[in-house]
Amino acid sequence: MANQVTVNLKTTKGDWETTFQKSTRVKDVILALKVRFRLPKDSKFTLYNQTLPEIDFEPDRALVNYNVKDGDILVLKEVI
Repeated sequence: MANQVTVNLKTTKGDWETTFQKSTRVKDVILALKVRFRLPKDSKFTLYNQTLPEIDFEPDRALVNYNVKDGDILVLKEVI
């Protein structure tokens, strides 16, 4: 499974452990979270790695661009 990564995703509505392709774009991970947790469609969100909260992931970049590894905790936050 060298092309996949299992991550723990944290939201205000709960946590989710799931697997994505490393080439998955950040915006597609955010969309999956919106669907799973029924988050508002109009709201803007970003992801960051819990170990580096000062670096927001850019939506059009892939998980692999951020060296996301199995077991990493990614946090969803609303952009206000």
